[in-house]
Amino acid sequence: MEVPLHMSRRSVWGATLGSPLTWVVNAVIAVLAWSDSVTRIFPETESLFNHLAFLNDLPLHWKIIVLLGANIFLVVEGAARVIRKEVIQRNEYHIKLKQIEEARPHIVLREPEAAYIAPVDVQAVGNVMNTVSFMAVRFVNQPQGPYPNSVARDVRVKLRFFEPIPAGRLLLAIDGRWADTDQPSIRDWRRSPTDPLRMEFGIEEGHSLDIAFRDDQTGEFYAFNNENFHYPLMKKPEHLLVGQHFMVRITLLGPWVNETFEFQFANDSGRTKIVPHVLAS
Repeated sequence: MEVPLHMSRRSVWGATLGSPLTWVVNAVIAVLAWSDSVTRIFPETESLFNHLAFLNDLPLHWKIIVLLGANIFLVVEGAARVIRKEVIQRNEYHIKLKQIEEARPHIVLREPEAAYIAPVDVQAVGNVMNTVSFMAVRFVNQPQGPYPNSVARDVRVKLRFFEPIPAGRLLLAIDGRWADTDQPSIRDWRRSPTDPLRMEFGIEEGHSLDIAFRDDQTGEFYAFNNENFHYPLMKKPEHLLVGQHFMVRITLLGPWVNETFEFQFANDSGRTKIVPHVLAS
């Protein structure tokens, strides 16, 4: 982040008029240039000013020129002091920004194969299991340095599903679910319902995020989060994504964390797997 220099007229005049040097120089010039008036008031100073009589003998316009020249120099010197101060402040800002950047968490895709497909057995009726294909994405926290603030805490996820065409319309927006959190049915009811939505990433620690699943028997494709557990076969009707191609935008949010990733994936009814393609990160 570039911190521009900002030197206003007010800051220049403030540095000039607020400087004791300005008043001392102007006072000395005034006393020396108009020494005859000073000696009339203070006769004992006459011997001192006799050595500087050439200044008092200058024409009035030269006295004014000397006074203006000295003040122009003082204004320039004041501007130079303001610039030096601004440069020092800018360098300090750069150092602080660099320290913040090095100390903050940095969550990235965990390559290779950050996005992957995993078959999962879901109980259908009785002991009959139904196999579905889960799409998930791996992330890892890789900060620039091992600092205490490099640990990412309370990281939440927002998932938005779009049509894949440029500027495709939004199909669905939901909170995301971290794959290694407890299912709602086995969690302690006394804990906050938002706890499973938050995840901590230690340094070089990774976690997977559930995105969606495909029923390989019916070809139905559903966005997935904790709400799916409350429905038979985890098929929440509002999470059904109709079509063959989609784009998902994943946004990770938390203290010092704001990262967005995009994937395109296909629900090909003639195949039994989903093929994700990274678009941007």
